[in-house]
Amino acid sequence: MSRTVRWLLLAVGSLAVFGLCVWLGDVLLPWDRPERIGAGAGAGAVLAAVLVAWGSSVINSTPPPPSPGAGGHTVSGERSVATGDNSGIIVTGDNGNVQR
Repeated sequence: MSRTVRWLLLAVGSLAVFGLCVWLGDVLLPWDRPERIGAGAGAGAVLAAVLVAWGSSVINSTPPPPSPGAGGHTVSGERSVATGDNSGIIVTGDNGNVQR
């Protein structure tokens, strides 16, 4: 699913949550109509904001990097060390001798 479609679904979902909260506030709360609508709109705005914040983090998250499979780094020899992208020093534990 493309990113644009995800944002569109998030917008429609947040509007639906807001409208549902306004409607439920009008139907269920025992106060006068303006207070019922206002309370429902306030609750709807909070829930829609939480939905948008969560959806934004899901939509904008980057996928995890692929793990090295069978075509990854290979080593051979008794004291070989396989690293992906190392420009530093590797100490293999032989009496503190550092090999570069």
